[in-house]
Amino acid sequence: MKLFELSVQYHKELNPKLWDGEKLKSEVLDKLREIAQHFVKFLDVPNLKVEDIVMTGSSANYNWGKTSDIDLHLVVDIKKMGIECEEFTTELFDAKKDVWAEKYDITIYDLPVETYVQDSAEPHVSSGEFSIQNNKWITKPKYSPPDVDTSEVKQKANYFKRKIDKAVKNDIGPKEAKVIKKKIKTYRNAGLHDEGEFSTENLVFKELRNSGYLGKLSDYIKDETSEELSLE
Repeated sequence: MKLFELSVQYHKELNPKLWDGEKLKSEVLDKLREIAQHFVKFLDVPNLKVEDIVMTGSSANYNWGKTSDIDLHLVVDIKKMGIECEEFTTELFDAKKDVWAEKYDITIYDLPVETYVQDSAEPHVSSGEFSIQNNKWITKPKYSPPDVDTSEVKQKANYFKRKIDKAVKNDIGPKEAKVIKKKIKTYRNAGLHDEGEFSTENLVFKELRNSGYLGKLSDYIKDETSEELSLE
């Protein structure tokens, strides 16, 4: 089966913009550490102890492309923070991440940097993980071109694209649009859990993101919520 051709690619080397072979370029390492420190200050959460700073995703693997982002995770142990409601803490981190993303547009050699807070108790699903804090591989990726069912990925991606187009065109409102966004996230997580990065579900998610459809849905939710809460 031919490798997925929409926006996911597979290469024989790590992204040369970021890597010298399997060694992260020193200027990239320094900048990612600087970004992580800035993100910690932005979070402004008491008792936040960062156990590691991890780069993961396609930029730490062979499936990078021109539109790939750099996933930068602050790894923390939420239980050690002493907050009884861990679910609330996770939601707080997600909300802060969204505010950060709206405020800053940070790139490294034109590649957008996406920051996250990851609970150390979460299972690792990525086949490539590099510790920015310690400058070493946690999980070194292996070159192994996947066997992807291109037709199924295209079919599922087109289904969600039509759904998003219809939602925006028919002005369904932010509440229903958030339901669609949550379904897509749940769909992706199920694939990551069962089959990993090259599951149909994760490749569909990447296509929706890289083709701008997730951004289109998020912009619609933001615009409609702003209008709903405004008084003219």
